[in-house]
Amino acid sequence: MKRCRAQIMPPLLSPGDCVGIVAPASHIPRENEEYLQQGLERLREMGFEIRCFPSLLKRKHLYLAGKDQERAQELMAMFLDPEVKAILCTRGGYGAQRIIPYLDPDVIRSHPKLLVGCSDITVLLIYLLEQCFVIPFHGPNVATRQFVEGDKEMARALKAALTSSPFIGEITCTVLRRGEAQGEIMGGCLSSLVTALGTPYDPNLQGKVLFVEDVNEPPYKIDRMLTHLKSAGKLARVTGVIFGQMPGCDAEKGLLHEVIVDALEDIQGPILFGFPSGHGPRNLTIPLGVPVQVHEGVVTFHGEG
Repeated sequence: MKRCRAQIMPPLLSPGDCVGIVAPASHIPRENEEYLQQGLERLREMGFEIRCFPSLLKRKHLYLAGKDQERAQELMAMFLDPEVKAILCTRGGYGAQRIIPYLDPDVIRSHPKLLVGCSDITVLLIYLLEQCFVIPFHGPNVATRQFVEGDKEMARALKAALTSSPFIGEITCTVLRRGEAQGEIMGGCLSSLVTALGTPYDPNLQGKVLFVEDVNEPPYKIDRMLTHLKSAGKLARVTGVIFGQMPGCDAEKGLLHEVIVDALEDIQGPILFGFPSGHGPRNLTIPLGVPVQVHEGVVTFHGEG
């Protein structure tokens, strides 16, 4: 049984503060190196100083951004660096879950910082929330085409999350099934979320509003992952399900919606689609582990938990 402890909202940043850039998962392919430089420049335009390790581009192990212990050490170093006020990830891919055994939850909890990422970084977000009791943020990875070419709203949401307040506002989504729900929002990339089952950072979804998104997964794979979560007992007590952007997941236009409603037929609560966070063209930065309310297709954030 997981320990119960108050969640920590990390301190917000001030103008000119330093953000640390880490690569917990995949390495940056040579053809994408320009995205790192452009992403860092976009952060500087927001008014942040940058700190990163030379290994971001120099080191590679298999398809990873270095060996597991090396990536973990760099992440822990950013938590311990007093000048680094927030931590942003370069990209997802695969590999974040491999570094978790080398992280120290006590150190992270005693040095809470805003950590932002998505895709494979989902497992780190869950780890921070479930094991460290630190509220993480689902948002863009900085060395990606999505972040470099993203619109002003994506940049505004990231800066606001880092400097002013947790995302507090209303987002209107497509309604796949009507209903009302409230609870802490929890989730991330669906295919990464499923890999957390049975691990020490297995997410507790009881009483939660589940948020999931993914990319380039055909409807039958979405069905399989939802069924896996349901069979594992994870969806029995969620209060509602919100799907984010799902690019490349609905080649047969409309089939995905039907599959979702069918797979979740016996799950209570509303089902929404199209929340603007995830792999799509707009990836708004939102906190996980904070209260939200769902009413008539509108998701309202109420601040920190």
